[in-house]
Amino acid sequence: MKSIIAIISTLTILVSYNNNKQPSNSSITTNDSKPDRDKPIIITTLKSTAYPNIFEAAFVGNTKVITGDFSYKFYKLEIGKIKIESGKLIACDPILMQDALPFTKKLPIGNFSVQLAMAKTHNDERVAFSRIVFSDKRISKWDFALQKGQKPIPLKGTSIYCYNVDAGAGIFIDSVANKSFNEKDHSEWENAFITKAQKYGDTGYIHDFDGHSLATFSTGYGDGCYATYIGFDNKGNVCQVLTDFGLVEWWKLNKKK
Repeated sequence: MKSIIAIISTLTILVSYNNNKQPSNSSITTNDSKPDRDKPIIITTLKSTAYPNIFEAAFVGNTKVITGDFSYKFYKLEIGKIKIESGKLIACDPILMQDALPFTKKLPIGNFSVQLAMAKTHNDERVAFSRIVFSDKRISKWDFALQKGQKPIPLKGTSIYCYNVDAGAGIFIDSVANKSFNEKDHSEWENAFITKAQKYGDTGYIHDFDGHSLATFSTGYGDGCYATYIGFDNKGNVCQVLTDFGLVEWWKLNKKK
């Protein structure tokens, strides 16, 4: 039965990969569209002045977030290193790789750690944030990662830039690696996102191919539209890139009751 389910899942995803023509990261949605709930309470030992502090605090052990009667405890999971070749990073749902656009901000080139902030509650845990760490310097500010044609918008506003997820997974990949990957046949895609997920689990892992690499990870509670941000130090150098999977409604801390 498990093998039959796996085959059906593979065929379903591969059909989506061929037929889905959605843009990968062009959506603008509003935080106000979500139902109003209690503001989150963030309990952490991290001292950070960069807003929102949960972006860094979620990777610090013993950080806790309470929302009403619901709470998460966080820990950091290292999944390996990603190779950044051109500095042009793509973040998207893997079924949308063919049409994905890179962010306009050029990032450092080299091999960098990919980390997940895992949120635990009762007998369940989820990926709350994924990030690439380029530098351990203190982050001074966070901005939205922008694609061509997108204008800067404030983090304390009511809108976000985000990428659509329909497969319950996201990736980080350099644009050079993405081009190479898309030139391969479906067997490489199946190996990266089906076979390896069955072997390593779908929480997150690095896939290496032909001298390139990508990082893939599950996206919080599944499908949605998720924003990516860039963290800068006080000299304007890139420290981190982070995707938020919406578990912590940190934007509500700006709203007055």
